[in-house]
Amino acid sequence: MLKIRVLFKYLFMLSFGVVLSSEVLFAALDRNKIEIKAEHIEADKGTVTAKDNVVVHYDGMVIKASSASFNKETKMLVLDGEIETIGYDGTKEHSKHMEINTDTKEIIFDELFLVSENDVWIMSDKVKKKGQKYKLGTSMLSSCDISDPLWTMRFSDSEYNVDENYVELYNAKLYMLDIPIFYTPYLSYTTNKQRKSGLLFPLFGYRENEGFIYEQPIFWNISKSMDLEINPQIRTNRSTGLYSTFRFVDSDHSKGILRVGYFRDLESYTEQYNLPNRNHYGIEFNYESSEVFKSVLPKGFTDGLYVNTTYLNDIDYLTLQKNNLQHFGLIPLQESRVNYFTQNNDYYFGLNAKYFIDTRTVNDDKTLQVLPSIQMHKYLEHFISRNLTYSADFKINNFDRKKGATMRQAELRIPLEFTTSFFDDFLNVTLGEELYYTKFFFANGDFAHDDYQYYSNMHKAKIFTDLTKKFDGFVHMFQPSLSYLKPGTENQSPIEFSQLDDEQKELFTVGLPEEQYRFALSQYFYDENMKLKFYQRLTQKYYVNREYKLADLNNEMQYNFDALSIYNIIGYSHEFEKIRFSSSSLSFRKKDYSLSIGHSYKKVLADEPNTIAANDMVFDFSYTYNQKISFNGGITYNIDDAESRQWRFGGRYYRDCWSIDASMRQDIIPSVAGPIPTNTFYVQLNFTPFGSIGTDTFNQLQQ
Repeated sequence: MLKIRVLFKYLFMLSFGVVLSSEVLFAALDRNKIEIKAEHIEADKGTVTAKDNVVVHYDGMVIKASSASFNKETKMLVLDGEIETIGYDGTKEHSKHMEINTDTKEIIFDELFLVSENDVWIMSDKVKKKGQKYKLGTSMLSSCDISDPLWTMRFSDSEYNVDENYVELYNAKLYMLDIPIFYTPYLSYTTNKQRKSGLLFPLFGYRENEGFIYEQPIFWNISKSMDLEINPQIRTNRSTGLYSTFRFVDSDHSKGILRVGYFRDLESYTEQYNLPNRNHYGIEFNYESSEVFKSVLPKGFTDGLYVNTTYLNDIDYLTLQKNNLQHFGLIPLQESRVNYFTQNNDYYFGLNAKYFIDTRTVNDDKTLQVLPSIQMHKYLEHFISRNLTYSADFKINNFDRKKGATMRQAELRIPLEFTTSFFDDFLNVTLGEELYYTKFFFANGDFAHDDYQYYSNMHKAKIFTDLTKKFDGFVHMFQPSLSYLKPGTENQSPIEFSQLDDEQKELFTVGLPEEQYRFALSQYFYDENMKLKFYQRLTQKYYVNREYKLADLNNEMQYNFDALSIYNIIGYSHEFEKIRFSSSSLSFRKKDYSLSIGHSYKKVLADEPNTIAANDMVFDFSYTYNQKISFNGGITYNIDDAESRQWRFGGRYYRDCWSIDASMRQDIIPSVAGPIPTNTFYVQLNFTPFGSIGTDTFNQLQQ
């Protein structure tokens, strides 16, 4: 009987491609072959039944079950009990009942529990799988602990593509505990970090003057190297608008981003707030490249391109955006730059352009533009002997505008220096001569003289030393210097600067510096590991021909001791016997908390009447209570006015599968009507690994 049973098993295996054994077998190389391992296996009339510790290898899966059966005629493999499936792609499945059609490759699960590689789990009552695609019925998913999930997403049906790591949900509801907080008829996401087209999480907010705010980002993954995000928004008391952002990577060394936007206010809103523009629109373009013409440049040269441009009709185009691109600040005078350079070890060539838009004016006809500026620089090099060095810097500037005087300038600067040392390099002496020449050509006006040239030279001398000594436990670097600058001669033609028209003189200034001495002292203390512990930089100028000889004394210093850091920079006016400016800070940083206290001070003195005074205290802190809870906050307080200028307070609660960030703050937001202090309440829920749902609540203050 034993021989007959063994012979039957091998005949069955050859006929149906099934391997049967009560012992462990290696996985079959043919993915269509079924390999079964169990403590008890029986075959009767074309049906194989396995019980007790069943393990099945099929189609790249390892399946564990309480029992299994395979039918020759229907080609159905049925498994029951505590079923656990591990795919070679990293997925894990748990089910009570599982049916596999080995002919069509279709699999049916009852009560499936599916876990992906990033620990997102799905629980479904009925599932069909064909190949690497799942079709799920009523289901629930989360990334929290299954025994007590803080959040779940429940949906009527879904499709999951394992190969594409992509999930589509229909009639999805998001629950915090058992409370529904969000609904969408359709939701899709990736189970990895690859980008996919679809709707991103929306932004909700409220401002007192603008009403309820809703922004719905739409994302289009055009290709691996480019994408497009469209952001329509509604502000119920103000109107609607649309922003679009196009991002691209055109090589392994360059990338760019383009944004356009338009917002049209309600007529009643424009009249209520007396806005100069009803329409707010603009375009921004940022681009960076570390190689532009590398293939055609001479050997040894590198180049680069930087573009940061903005065109807008008013500042509200920027403030109506949730996330701003990198630019030069939310200020009324907007700047655009285009910079290109190429260089090697000896030379530098640069082409720079600047364009300004003054949102405070009707147009920019009188705004001076730099279109363009060309610079050629020769790096420092020895001349005749190693002690004699020179460099050269040549610039051509074009200052242009529609109304008012314009100017083209050519400028050449050549510093020459002779350096030698005495007493075994303990004392160094530098003697220098700086030659300067510039010529201006004026246009767009009726001037007595359309050109002007200026030549000057300066004499320089410097005595300095650079000493380093190692002591027990620290290293000290000491760098004192004494410099002397004496003006040389100057030549002006065809007339002197003072005889030019006022409109011409507003464009530039020339003249020799005053005769002066400059004392500087720098010192640095390092520990044995060369970590900086303390530094000081002190400068003092003495003007020979001034009525009051001493200029301001400037001193900067910082002390670092483990977690403690103390910093101060101060400027003291000997003439007025007052502190002109000061900035101080004390910060303490540990792993779980940090504290920072700062003070900034600016005094308006008689020689600088247009200076803006300041006397502000700044306090910032952060505290991590544990791995789940953290807090942060800060305040800027004006001592003279006895009131706070800006403040913020917030915190975060973090769990493995979700977190919540909340903060309250007051900011100064620029607008067409001027700076407006605005109170903000912000809450953001983060659901790992899907994304965030956030709200902003703004309380507009009356001016």
